[in-house]
Amino acid sequence: MNPFFSVIIPTYNQDVFLQKAIQSVLDQTFKKFEIIVVDNFSQDNTENIVKNFDKKFIKYIKIDNNGVIAKSRNVGIRESKGRWVAFLDSDDKWFPERLMILHDFIEKNNFYEIICTDEYIIDKVRDIKRIWRYGPYKKDFYKFLLKYGNCISTSATIANKKFIFNNNIYFNESEEFAPQEDYDFFLNLARKNAKFKFLHKILGEHLFHKESWGERIKDKRKKSLIAVIKNHIYKVQNFTDKKSSLWSFAYSRLIIDDIRDLFYSGELLKALSLSIKLFINYPVKSVFHFSYKLRKKFFTSIL
Repeated sequence: MNPFFSVIIPTYNQDVFLQKAIQSVLDQTFKKFEIIVVDNFSQDNTENIVKNFDKKFIKYIKIDNNGVIAKSRNVGIRESKGRWVAFLDSDDKWFPERLMILHDFIEKNNFYEIICTDEYIIDKVRDIKRIWRYGPYKKDFYKFLLKYGNCISTSATIANKKFIFNNNIYFNESEEFAPQEDYDFFLNLARKNAKFKFLHKILGEHLFHKESWGERIKDKRKKSLIAVIKNHIYKVQNFTDKKSSLWSFAYSRLIIDDIRDLFYSGELLKALSLSIKLFINYPVKSVFHFSYKLRKKFFTSIL
């Protein structure tokens, strides 16, 4: 019998975290799943850790992804046998009831293609613990995601494999898009009118630490994010011809994200300075909207 879920775990030199991630899947109360670990030829103890687990549930694949995690995720999708693909980064973990809750929800609500749950964010770099509540879903969701940014977490998301295959939607393997290929993936799903559901249950932990992939290439994150947004604004979307105006709107939102990061890092003077520049350079209406979004992020998610 084919599994209901295929859990795709890309990894590279994360042996300690990977062990916890795999164990969190094996501990699920719902057992109709497979785990596909896609290893970028790790140099640590990854292979031994994977092989010490029960092979009944785990498929272990080695590929050279050249630092592009999208390649690993796509290999996992193509090798999957489940009706739904679930993504889990190797330094994250799930709570035991996650797959059971998702399965039961799908059985009663089988008209969604993408389901995202909430997470605890454990930020070891800034010593902060938060709850991230993803969403919301809006009409014209593709337009909303492009204008206001990604509101979905890969490790908290499952996708209907039939919808992915039928629409030929995979993670973009361009180095220019890494590590923001997940944002591009969700944009493309929304563009094809996938039905998204944000299920507001905290069912996992997302870890930020000094050795995490995002931290190791954090200088590239902004550039890749801009590359994804510009590609969709100038080459993909067709809901407006006012592309420069749309880019200005999206870019002002990126400045808000920079202000947020400065705030979390305790660099309040820099955050204030950047806020002033934002008010000077962008329309008051847009700034008011983004300021509201910023306040909401600051004061409703910190534990």
